[in-house]
Amino acid sequence: MKKIAILIDLELTKTSGGHVKFWERICNAIKNEKLDFYLELFFLGKWKRKIRVSKFITINLIKPTLPSKILRFIGIDADTTDLFPFNFSLFLYLKKFDLIHTTDQLFSMSRTARAASKVWKKPLTSSYHTDAPSYTEYYLTKIFNKLPKFLKSFLFLYLKLPQKISSNQKKRIKKYFNDCNKVIIGNEYMNDKLFFEEKTKKVYELRRGIDKKIFKKKEVDKDSLLKEHKIKNNFIIFFCGRIHELKGALFLSEIHKIIKQKGFDISTILAGENIHGKLCKKIAGDGLHIINYLDETEIASFMNICDLFVFPSLYETGPQVIIEAKSCKALCIVSPNGGGKKINKNGVDGIIVEKFTLEDWSDQILRLIKEKKKINKIKNFLCQNDNQESWIDIYHSCFSEHWKKLIGFK
Repeated sequence: MKKIAILIDLELTKTSGGHVKFWERICNAIKNEKLDFYLELFFLGKWKRKIRVSKFITINLIKPTLPSKILRFIGIDADTTDLFPFNFSLFLYLKKFDLIHTTDQLFSMSRTARAASKVWKKPLTSSYHTDAPSYTEYYLTKIFNKLPKFLKSFLFLYLKLPQKISSNQKKRIKKYFNDCNKVIIGNEYMNDKLFFEEKTKKVYELRRGIDKKIFKKKEVDKDSLLKEHKIKNNFIIFFCGRIHELKGALFLSEIHKIIKQKGFDISTILAGENIHGKLCKKIAGDGLHIINYLDETEIASFMNICDLFVFPSLYETGPQVIIEAKSCKALCIVSPNGGGKKINKNGVDGIIVEKFTLEDWSDQILRLIKEKKKINKIKNFLCQNDNQESWIDIYHSCFSEHWKKLIGFK
């Protein structure tokens, strides 16, 4: 049987972000299927070990040589990746595979994969899950803002270093895609000249699926669920993701504070990896609740009982959480560069707040608190329009069918 290596250069934990969860959910969806390939998925882990998922699927955890956690002392608290430029043992190991698939284009695993593809003459495919250049620009700007004024002005305003490094990363991604046999990327990037000189037949759309058994409209005992987490049954705002400035958690805490000051009783729930939770509570005051971890069933329950699902993230390539919230018929309020990519028509299947200001966001939410008919109208529309693909569909249409063509399946 043909063997395919799938490289995810991020740490596998129960609080991992959407990039890791994408592949976890594909694994869970196809683990009972009879597959055409043997799949080995590589993640980073604290210890080196293999996990057998099924007859056809293995997870291989690799210990990073230079984990990005070492940068946390200067304020870079992104998901853990391997900053070391090359993994020689992985390079040798990849020789036994018939095809190599990468899920980033900048870090250790993807660099190693490109070299292995060239030396061992293996097809290389890649999917684009994270807007790494935008994240890089954000973190460098954050670091430079802490420097003395003259140095900050020189590096940031004169040399424009964050923008230049981000631009360089985009050029590296473009070169990486040129070396790939197939590229699977979000629809909004398919004609992006930053990545592709011209239209090419090797670029295909990356879509996201849903576990329809979990993320659906269902009856939930709202009172019991809120009581379990010691939350008042007020107007409920729900956020799910890393509790981090980049995901808009601090911004949402400010919004909560403004709405409370205007005399409205609301309960805001932030669920996810707790990076900036203490600061969020300090900003928001009473009525904001932090939940460090919820499983998928619990997340779906909160999506069903919330009045609004608010996700003011700064950068997203295709936020899974918005697809899941919409499948639970939650009204999503999002930013254009965050969840806006998953709202088909503003005001119909969700709301995009165009300006990223506290005034615009708090005014929008206040209008909905006062006019619940609008909330119900959008939720009713979502109930009547549900055509989301399953994870099994995504695996076959976005990946398996392309892999078959590249490694000679008849």
